[in-house]
Amino acid sequence: MPRPPLTKRLGVALLLCGVVALVATSAGGCGLLDTFHLEITEYTCESPEIPPAFDGLRVAFLTDIHLGPTYTEQDLESVVGLVNLLQPDLVLLGGDYVYGSTDYESACFAYLAELEAPLGCFAVLGNHDYAPSAAAEPGPGQAVRAANDAGINLLRNQGIWLQIEGQRIRLGGVEDYQVGHPQWEPIGQGTNTDDFVLLVSHNPDFSEDLPPDAVDLVLSGHTHGGQVTIFGSWGLRVPSEYGQKYRTGIVENDVTTVIVSNGVGTSTPVPLRLFAPAQVVVLTLRAADSPSVHP
Repeated sequence: MPRPPLTKRLGVALLLCGVVALVATSAGGCGLLDTFHLEITEYTCESPEIPPAFDGLRVAFLTDIHLGPTYTEQDLESVVGLVNLLQPDLVLLGGDYVYGSTDYESACFAYLAELEAPLGCFAVLGNHDYAPSAAAEPGPGQAVRAANDAGINLLRNQGIWLQIEGQRIRLGGVEDYQVGHPQWEPIGQGTNTDDFVLLVSHNPDFSEDLPPDAVDLVLSGHTHGGQVTIFGSWGLRVPSEYGQKYRTGIVENDVTTVIVSNGVGTSTPVPLRLFAPAQVVVLTLRAADSPSVHP
């Protein structure tokens, strides 16, 4: 059978592209426009272990910035300004500050140093923050120095007590699950079942290794919401040992509750998001009679 004329084939191709774009950008502005769209996604964590002094405390969680060739310093400056406008009480950073090279660490943390929160800014490392063994300086050295120079508290298998009016909660952060050596034990030292424990782990898979009832809530990123998804319900690639389970949102496992953020940047040479918009997560803590995590 003879092929249709070139002009007809081009017309059909353009029509198909238009249909795909129309479908992908429907549903309230989602779809292909997610590449350039940033959402503020709010969650509330209720627990009887949250002290009254922490009731209403707002936490901004920013992860997977991936500063580099496609996510620019101007993009990051805008996000930092947005987070400051939210006036959080505490800022937590979930790792993967760069993409392509750890040489971007210094620039990234220089902007993150402008984040403002009364209780401070705390960070963990992600897999992209470790330079490969073939690099001039392998490992996370550049990220560690950049965080220190920026005055940002880097938690590497460490826990601290946050205190307000003599009451306290435990905040912990672990090394990356994929390329680091995450350990729960140093964080859990000195805590008991009556303490509210909030843990930051770049990779949500680590939450499966926690002791039962040791951690009330884990904040993670890494999976980018699938980054390219089928109408937001299935990610083409989710970098997790548990498949789609930790793609995005609230996940209950056998030992704790995890909030997985889509993150801000992208981890591919082409900055594409499809039905997986970039996110800044805002978490509000509430003292309550029974535990619950919900939008």
